[in-house]
Amino acid sequence: MTAPDHSEPPVFKLHHGFEVYPMPMFTAMETADVNAVAQWYRAALGFGVMFKAPEINGQPMVVHLRRRKYQDVLIRPVAPERSLGVTDGLELCFQAGEEVDQIAARAAAAPAIGKVRIEPPVDMPWNTRQVRILDPDGRVLVFSHPRFDPDATERMRRMFEADEGGAR
Repeated sequence: MTAPDHSEPPVFKLHHGFEVYPMPMFTAMETADVNAVAQWYRAALGFGVMFKAPEINGQPMVVHLRRRKYQDVLIRPVAPERSLGVTDGLELCFQAGEEVDQIAARAAAAPAIGKVRIEPPVDMPWNTRQVRILDPDGRVLVFSHPRFDPDATERMRRMFEADEGGAR
């Protein structure tokens, strides 16, 4: 008899083509227009609707979007007594799974609403290529993809070797 594998959460079933499992982490965001923002995430970034709760006052209570495994975004209406605020310096980072240039092109082709802005993809010194996109409410989304530059890989290898005795 083998011990159960606890490295991944158990998958309970499929729902709308998505695995249902206990989410180890997810992003929850509030917005003034749940339907419009959810539609933008679908059209611009390739998220799919996993679940949409019933509407109250013309808006779903929550829309659960998923792009890839562990890339869950829950969008809900901002509470009437709260104002919508975006935290400066906060970035939501996703492993792209494909070239970020394709994500940038898809986002640029989608209808822009609100504060949407797509920055050109750039190569980063930590061996990734990334694109920064502002969503309709001004939240910064970063999609990255590994880039295998042998020189950057060697610099990182030397840096980690030099840091072996460093603080933990």
